[in-house]
Amino acid sequence: MNDTKKVAVCVIFDEMGRILLQRPSALKNFGEYQMAWYPPTGHVKEGETVEQALVREAYEELNIIVKPVELISEWQQDIPGEIAYWWKCKIVGGEIMDGEEIGEHRYFTLDEAKKIKTWPAEKKFFEEFFWNNRI
Repeated sequence: MNDTKKVAVCVIFDEMGRILLQRPSALKNFGEYQMAWYPPTGHVKEGETVEQALVREAYEELNIIVKPVELISEWQQDIPGEIAYWWKCKIVGGEIMDGEEIGEHRYFTLDEAKKIKTWPAEKKFFEEFFWNNRI
C-alpha cells in the first residue's frame, strides 16, 4: 500500500515575472509557520488528478481559474510522506480574492522572495529552481 500523499502546487508568475504567494488565515494553525508565505497549494483528493487539484485549489484559495501549463518538478515536502508536484500555471479567469483559508496574497519578485519567511521545502525549491534560474 502506498501511503504517499500528493500535493499540488501552483507556480504563478505575473507579466513582470513576480511570483504569487499567499499565507494562511487565522482559521489555519501552522504553528511557527503561521505567517510563512507559499504558493497556492493543496492535497490531491482521491479520484482527482494533480492537474484537477491545481484548478480546484487555486479557485478555493484565491477565486482564480488556472490552467496547468508545465510540470516543473516533483519535490519532497516538509511533512514526511508528502510529495509536491510543482506546476507552472497561468491564470485564465476569475479575480484574485483571499478565500476563507487565506489571510493575504501578494506578488513577490524573486529577490524579495529570498527575504521573506517561507516553509523549508519552499525555500529549498526556490533556491534550486528560481534563484539558480532553472525556470
